[in-house]
Amino acid sequence: MTLLAKKMFRELLHLKGQMVAVAAVVACGISVFVSMSSVKYSLEASRELYYSKYRFSEVFLQVKRAPELYREVVSRIPGVASVSSRIVTDVTLDVPGLDEPATGRLISVPEHRTETALNDLFIERGRYIVPGHPEEVIASKPFLQANGLSPGDRISAVINGRRKQLVIVGMGLSPEYIYEVQPGSFFPDKRRFGVFWMSRRALEAALDMSGAFNDLSLTLAHGASEKDIIMRLDHMFRRYGSLGAYGRSEQLSDRFIVDEIKQVGIQITFLPAVFLAVAIFLLNMVLRRIVATQRDQIAVLKAMGFSNEEVGLHYLGFAMIPTAAGAVAGTLLGAWLGRELMNIYADFYNFAELVYLFRAEDLVLSVLLSFAAALIGALGAVRSAVRLPPAEAMRPDSPVVYRKGVLDRPSLQKKISVPARIILRNLERRPWKAALSVVMISLAVAILIAGRYTYDAVERMVQVEFNEKHREDVTVVFNDPMPPSVAYSVASLPGVLEHEYYREEPVSMRFAHRIRRQSVKGLQSADGLQRLVDKRNRQVDLPTSGILLTSDLAAILGVRRGDTLGIEFLQGRQLRRDARVAGTIDEILGLSAYMHIRELDSLAGDGGAFNAAYLRIDQTMAMELYSEFKNMPGVGSIMMLKALKESFDELIAESMMTSTFILTSFACVLAFAVVYNGARISLSERSRELVSLRVLGMTRGEISFILLGEQALLTLLAVPLGFLFGTGLSALLATGLSSELYRLPLVFSASNFLFAFAVVVLVSAVSAAAVRRRLVGLDLVEVLKTRE
Repeated sequence: MTLLAKKMFRELLHLKGQMVAVAAVVACGISVFVSMSSVKYSLEASRELYYSKYRFSEVFLQVKRAPELYREVVSRIPGVASVSSRIVTDVTLDVPGLDEPATGRLISVPEHRTETALNDLFIERGRYIVPGHPEEVIASKPFLQANGLSPGDRISAVINGRRKQLVIVGMGLSPEYIYEVQPGSFFPDKRRFGVFWMSRRALEAALDMSGAFNDLSLTLAHGASEKDIIMRLDHMFRRYGSLGAYGRSEQLSDRFIVDEIKQVGIQITFLPAVFLAVAIFLLNMVLRRIVATQRDQIAVLKAMGFSNEEVGLHYLGFAMIPTAAGAVAGTLLGAWLGRELMNIYADFYNFAELVYLFRAEDLVLSVLLSFAAALIGALGAVRSAVRLPPAEAMRPDSPVVYRKGVLDRPSLQKKISVPARIILRNLERRPWKAALSVVMISLAVAILIAGRYTYDAVERMVQVEFNEKHREDVTVVFNDPMPPSVAYSVASLPGVLEHEYYREEPVSMRFAHRIRRQSVKGLQSADGLQRLVDKRNRQVDLPTSGILLTSDLAAILGVRRGDTLGIEFLQGRQLRRDARVAGTIDEILGLSAYMHIRELDSLAGDGGAFNAAYLRIDQTMAMELYSEFKNMPGVGSIMMLKALKESFDELIAESMMTSTFILTSFACVLAFAVVYNGARISLSERSRELVSLRVLGMTRGEISFILLGEQALLTLLAVPLGFLFGTGLSALLATGLSSELYRLPLVFSASNFLFAFAVVVLVSAVSAAAVRRRLVGLDLVEVLKTRE
């Protein structure tokens, strides 16, 4: 080992506390980068592997009923690679052990499994259906696991008004339902909604759909135009009640997983940047202090013949070694965190195989990022060491020329104690150093606030969606639109306290050159069981005429209040109408369009129809009502608001706790590193001054107050700035993480700011206690003999 290497390692050991703090900050930044990068790549790889292996479709189409011969016609369209026709329907289920009715989506599959079938099944347990056994079904894995069912169990379903016993023979998954959610809902309810795959022949017989289909999916040849094929499909199936063809990017399950991947990518950017910026600051601060205190050593080294390059590399090593240690620790921690995060994603998304892949590129990039940060942080200090001439370095540094400041006025000196004046004077004379320390501590506060912001945002979403917007207990969705005379029979059931019906029509909206496939919901009022509430929890009136659009939908169409919007109904008489845009509403979930139900009936040109009913029920009679619902014909699905909320709370709790714990831990490391290093450097710089005050008669408490009071004041100044940064960071998160599916409201609870304040104060107190131990243990004689 060379002389300079021995010197460097000896001094690194002496500064181990500060160097460990620097390494910890680097490790936090690198671990976030590595974990998020690996998670993003793993989700993308798992998605592509799943889609490719099980032949996930690229274009989808739902119709009312179309002849099977059209499947062959579609297959001959230029650019179409393969076509699959199916029958899909939603039914009410009676699940053993479940009091409430559940909803099942039945999807037809060929009796004989082929290797070219689109949206193929991954069967984890059990087997495929056997020809000639119409009662056999394969059920989705989340539904079976949530209800404690397995292959061999039986379940009852009401199909086309007839009760049928189904035998579960397999537990499966499909790339079509990576995110398995009930139609009309954004939140999964694994106990009360499941997907079932059933023989095509059996489903044809049950629904009287022989020789027909109501769902078409296809893949495209390389280079084919998705837009052109969708236009041809819309024209071809218009007469058969087509709801409009759409690409994979509009398929609900794929949109959720794509948005999730995008959000992970956003987190890769901002969190590591914060930690590496703090690491740069700490390294610069520590190395400048080392160079300042080793001026005479630098002179001796150069006088002994060491070149400027050797001296520069020697001091650069003080930055590179803790950074290298942090990079190694951060990479290992990031790999472990990435794997654990993938396990959490496995609870949200249903992959046949959720692979975790750690890329060499992530490792190389993390090392480059960490060493770039070290180089930037050390550059200024190393440059000053290299440029220092030996003769000048042998002399002590020129004393700083101080001038009278604001605090030196006689009127203020009498009002402020001596220790407090020393603290304030030191901050006044080094404003840039104090300002940087405040900014670095405030970043820790900002991360704490941004980390818990998502928790506050989700709480607001739950409050608005489950408490303010939806006030019903049960939503009953009919298989087909019903005339009011038939639909009102639901309201006459014993135990129904309040009812409200709505109509939902699939339409194509057009404004100028923009076209959007959307549904319009006709409501009876804006203050019934479903209220119109924006993301700020403010009620919006339902216009008596015209159409009300969500803000994002209006932006997509490019319309404003007062514009005329073209509306083409996709079912029924398929009329083309115009509607005036009456206003917008900034909702949290999805893209929606609302009209008064009378206005929608008039535009549709019929006598009126209902698609579903909101019900508020007597909980003492809930069991009797649930029993009625399980056997009610004409009902496609039933949603229980309370059950949806419980399922959402259970699902979101683990991920929120995990992310909050990780960010809180990392923010604590950040705050500790900044405060501890600042106090340690102040102790090194002012040890002679503090010991002199001790000799002059000041107590240990007073000199501790002088040293640590300065750090305490910086921390207190950083808190409001951190609140401001945290609010801005949360606003960026809200913008980056929002999508067409949901918009995060920018909302903060008082507990969020209080939590951030408490954590930073606690961490600062711990770091202050560690520094005070060194201050109290100073040898007075030894320090006074040291030349500064």
